[in-house]
Amino acid sequence: MPEKARVRPVDEADLQEKTLASLAPYRDQEGRIYTIWATLAHHEDALRRFLVFSNHVLGKNTLPLTSRELMILRIAARARAAYEWDQHVRIARRAGLTDDTILAAATGAWDGLDELDQVLLAATDSLVDRQSVDDELFGRLASLLSVEQVIDVLYTVGQYLTIATVINTLGVQTEGDLALPLPADPKEVPV
Repeated sequence: MPEKARVRPVDEADLQEKTLASLAPYRDQEGRIYTIWATLAHHEDALRRFLVFSNHVLGKNTLPLTSRELMILRIAARARAAYEWDQHVRIARRAGLTDDTILAAATGAWDGLDELDQVLLAATDSLVDRQSVDDELFGRLASLLSVEQVIDVLYTVGQYLTIATVINTLGVQTEGDLALPLPADPKEVPV
């Protein structure tokens, strides 16, 4: 990850009205557009389209909220995507997850997590590493989830791998100090 932004966020005054309307829900407590979205606003048409998909993954996903957040945090930790990590630590805490649970998911210390979260995190690792899951892991997913939910697993991992790639390549910087330090070396867990 670059130490400074390779691409600076777009100034809000330079955005089209329809882009500003799309970004209305994506502002911090001070009313500023989140840095990730202001950076992607260099390509306004693509950003508006991406937000539709992103809204499904983050807001209308059929997976349990806490499980989805653990998956995203695992991706962020493995990808070393500090911005993604920071934003989703904050979301996970609001959803009721403790820092110990967040760090367990991120580092691969899953023994204390329930069966569903262990399977989802194993699937996340497999999708990150191989862009697929083997028959045994697919069977475990299918025994715990509906087909719609399995598809949301794939969408969640794909979306957040994309965002991690953007963050790390463009050098999207956090909007302050990290809410929780990024674990030093997330352990890869065999699936």
